[in-house]
Amino acid sequence: MRVGIDISKALRRLDGIGRAIQGLVRGLMAVDRDNDYRLYPVHEPATAERFHEVFPEAPPNFVFTPERRPAAGEVDVFHATTYSVPHGLSARLVLTVYDLTFLTHPQFHTLTNRLHCLRGLARAISAGARLIAISRHTRQDLVRLLALDEAAIPVVYLAAEPRFAPPPAAEVRAGLAQRFGLTEPYVLSLGTVEPRKNLTTLMAAFGRLPDQLRDTHLLVVAGAEGWLAADHRSLAAAAGVGDRVRWLGAVADADLPLLYAGAAAFAYPSLYEGFGLPPLEAMACGAPVVASNSSSLPEVVGEAAVLVDPTSVESVRDGLASVLADEALRRSLRAAGLARAAEFSWERTARETLAVYR
Repeated sequence: MRVGIDISKALRRLDGIGRAIQGLVRGLMAVDRDNDYRLYPVHEPATAERFHEVFPEAPPNFVFTPERRPAAGEVDVFHATTYSVPHGLSARLVLTVYDLTFLTHPQFHTLTNRLHCLRGLARAISAGARLIAISRHTRQDLVRLLALDEAAIPVVYLAAEPRFAPPPAAEVRAGLAQRFGLTEPYVLSLGTVEPRKNLTTLMAAFGRLPDQLRDTHLLVVAGAEGWLAADHRSLAAAAGVGDRVRWLGAVADADLPLLYAGAAAFAYPSLYEGFGLPPLEAMACGAPVVASNSSSLPEVVGEAAVLVDPTSVESVRDGLASVLADEALRRSLRAAGLARAAEFSWERTARETLAVYR
C-alpha cells in the first residue's frame, strides 16, 4: 500500500495540530516497514532539509516529496491532516477531524479560517472520505451536526511524546531559574494564546485566590499568540494581577518538560477542545492538572485532574485553590496523572490509523 500524508503543519512553528501530525508520523515510522509513505507539504511549501530536521531518523519507506500534492496514481490512500484537501485526488481519502469549533464556536475563528475549514470538510465528505475523530466528543459533534453514521467514524486518540516525563527535581529547579528566572511557585498556562483558551477567566480566577495563595504564586503564561488574541496584559492589570503574571511567549520544545514538571498546578480552563494535548503532556511530566469539565477534556484526563466550569470564574478559582493549598491532593494528582498519561501512546495511535488506511 502506498500512503500519502500532509505533513505541512509538522514542519512549521508547532501548534496542537502540528504536534499531532509529528506524533502520528513518528509512530508510523516506528511500527510500519511494510507500506510506502510519501509525505507532502500540502498546506504550505517546505524543503527536504526541514523535513530531515524534524524527522532525522526517517526510514527508507518514508519519503518527503516537495510537490504539494500527489500526482495521479502516486498513492493509494491520502491522509488529509488539515482541512487542506487537494482537488481531484485519485486516491482514497482519509481526513482527521480535530474539532468542529468553526461550526460550534465561530467566534473563535477568523472568517477566512472558517471558510477554509468548511470547504475542506465539504470536499472530503463529497469525495467519500473516511473520517477519523480524535475524541468521542468530536465524533458526537460530527454525528449531531452533520447526521453522519457514528459507526463509520473511528476514534483515534492522540498521545504525549515520550520526552514528556518528569525530569530530576534538581534539574527542574536549576533549569527554571536559568532559562526563565522562575524561582517562585507558579501556576502554568500553556497553549496558543487565542480566545478559546480562556485566559481572561483564568486571570480573573487567579486574581480572586485567597491572598496567601495569590501572593506566593505566579501565573506563568507560555505560548505563541494566535488569531484574535486580546491585549491580555491589560486584562491582567485590570484583574489586579499584572505584577504576578509572567509572559514567556513561545517556548522551545526542549524546555516544555521543565515548565510542566515545575508547576504547582497546570491550569487549562479551555472553552472547547477536540482533544487537549497540553493537559496530557502536563500529567506525563507529573504536574497536577486543573482542566475544564466540558468538551473532550474529561474524556482525556479521566479522574486524574480537578475539573472546573470554564465559564465560571469562581469554579476555576476554587479548583486552583484546592490544588495549591493541599500538598496531599497535589501528590495524589501527580500519581494519577502519570498513570493516566501512560495509557496513551503514539504507537497505538499509529496502529489504529494504519488500520483505517487498510
